[in-house]
Amino acid sequence: MMSPENDLRFTRVFDAPREIVFQCMIEPDHLAQFWGPAGTNAPREHISVDARPGGVFSTVMVNDRDGSRYPTHAVYDEVRPPELLSWTETHSGMKVVTQFVPLGPDRTEVRIHQRYVPEAFMAPEARAGFLTSLDRLAAHLGRVAAPSSRYDTDQGNAG
Repeated sequence: MMSPENDLRFTRVFDAPREIVFQCMIEPDHLAQFWGPAGTNAPREHISVDARPGGVFSTVMVNDRDGSRYPTHAVYDEVRPPELLSWTETHSGMKVVTQFVPLGPDRTEVRIHQRYVPEAFMAPEARAGFLTSLDRLAAHLGRVAAPSSRYDTDQGNAG
């Protein structure tokens, strides 16, 4: 049973432009790289995104150790690229609002507000697991949002 105070808020700053962070949250090829806590994976073939109001977002996370599957099915309530995503999970009623706030050209603050959170997700272990998914997103963004200047260094060309 959920109580009205079952709200969680997470804030994280990423070293990536807002547009890229937003795209990572709505493109299945990106989501497959980081969706879910450490120790799980989200196979690309089990991710579906129709990022528009009334559109469906669904994933299946798979436990790396024992193969247990954890499906998520949600309907988007609001989509405002690149600033906001809001959805309601159909199986739990949990509402998630994610804001993408630019902190300059290459930094983005992500603010996540979860309401009507199921009791199991309120446990400290579950909250810590969610934070590892943000760590995985940060690592993915480090790969896809690296400024080109990082790769334009001398490649050892002899003169």
